[in-house]
Amino acid sequence: MSEYLEEEEQLVRLKSWWDENGTALVVGVVALVGGIIGWSWFGSYSETQRHDSTRAYEAYETAIAGEKVGHLETLRQEFGGSAVHLFALFDQAKTAVAEGDTATAQTLLDEAISAGDDQIVVDLARIRLAKLQRELGLSDEALQTLDVVRNEGYRALVLEAKGDIHASRGEIELAHQSYQVAVESLLQGETRPFLNMKLENTAPFGDEYVAMTDTLTEALKAAEDTLEAAAQDAESQLVEETEAELETATEDSSADE
Repeated sequence: MSEYLEEEEQLVRLKSWWDENGTALVVGVVALVGGIIGWSWFGSYSETQRHDSTRAYEAYETAIAGEKVGHLETLRQEFGGSAVHLFALFDQAKTAVAEGDTATAQTLLDEAISAGDDQIVVDLARIRLAKLQRELGLSDEALQTLDVVRNEGYRALVLEAKGDIHASRGEIELAHQSYQVAVESLLQGETRPFLNMKLENTAPFGDEYVAMTDTLTEALKAAEDTLEAAAQDAESQLVEETEAELETATEDSSADE
């Protein structure tokens, strides 16, 4: 996509892409979260522990805002390092950001990174911390945080996040290179229209790399924030759905006996 398109035309294209792909993207994010996190964190738990941890997380989820901190402490003390502990930390970090308390958000994400037992979920915490660092203008720190992520399932997400950091610093050529490798790293069958838009909008015109317009950048960020919220909701749903499946399997087993 040419950098010389008028802003209005760029936004029309963005809206068209969202209208055509928005629902599929949200579904894709839910599937991605489930696929990346999957059942790995359940493997080390006994059936009783799985049941107790998901019940504790349910209590956290349904608690009113003022009581969630107490339920988080229960998760920290009884299931420290587990996925449900980390999911609660993610939720509290999101709330802290919404309230403008970025220091608390960083502390919570740091706790998730240091306490987490499952490196898949820990790497997700690193990606979220890097995004927060970028928003705070700590681009060097954000790049360093992303460099520590090792899970191959996150490769495209990490490269895209690096591209966003370079783009925010006006390093358009580096941003384009990161987006290009991110596209090449997508899993088979995975589609990321927003990533493709970033790649096209940072492509050189002749020999010159030109930054995206501020208006288009803001529109892309707003759309991506919607997907991020969907992904966070999917994490909570994953815990609840897994517990329901576990109970069904237990009931079926009892009936067979």
